[in-house]
Amino acid sequence: MTRLAELQHWVVKHLQSPRGLARSEAISAEAKDRLTGNDRLRPVEQLEVYRQQFWLRHTASLVEDFPGVGGILGQAEWEKLVEAYLEARSPESWTLRELGRRFPEHVAASHALPHHLLCSDMARLEWRFIELFDAADCPPLDLAKLATLPPTALETGQVVLSPALALLEVNYPVADLRQRLIATRSASKGSADVGIPDPEPQLLVLYRAGDRRLYHRPVGPDAFALLGGLRRGLSLVAACEQALEQAPEHAERLQRNVGGWFQDWAKRGWIVDVVPNPTPG
Repeated sequence: MTRLAELQHWVVKHLQSPRGLARSEAISAEAKDRLTGNDRLRPVEQLEVYRQQFWLRHTASLVEDFPGVGGILGQAEWEKLVEAYLEARSPESWTLRELGRRFPEHVAASHALPHHLLCSDMARLEWRFIELFDAADCPPLDLAKLATLPPTALETGQVVLSPALALLEVNYPVADLRQRLIATRSASKGSADVGIPDPEPQLLVLYRAGDRRLYHRPVGPDAFALLGGLRRGLSLVAACEQALEQAPEHAERLQRNVGGWFQDWAKRGWIVDVVPNPTPG
């Protein structure tokens, strides 16, 4: 390792320290050997400025990306969680957009966390929203093209879902809770206290609409299974057959509603294309 590389490694290591560096005599001595200082700051105080900025910038980014988790936990528990995350999982990308990629995984592994399952559901939801916000744009379904397709297109062709759509299974009504937390926090300009909901399993469709806003919509197990099959590239008929296997108790409802669902999903922008003869692979 070159002297410059060694210095960079040493600086990065101490930037990620959650505690003030000047408290340590050992680090102060190391800083004196490596940094110059000036007439206003000792060498260790120079490094401390950057350490503080590291934590302020990264914690502020996580607060913005995961307001629901923070709202559930409150300030003290949130700070402990974020500190543990940044210590355990050093940033791996130059962009703050990627900072929270492993946050849901960290929350899921933090079993001692208050309201652990609720926080885990919320973290997964909020990271999905980040991904959907940045997903590729896609034009809506071309109804004129749809009218020209052969009658067998929906039976054998591939129904293409929007890249700005995701399916999420949760144990709590976290999407509604997140909206209330954000609204309450915005109105009060302080901490939001909306209460902890009881468990309520939901199957959610998360999507970004044409107005660039993010939405959620609960669906039944039959519709959820059908959308899952379409997401995996199955034809409408094959996806229906799979949905019937996964939710046989809803067979009658699926068969009755699939046509209306297709129209509604196209109107909402969930379905963006139908490819009559998709290329294998």
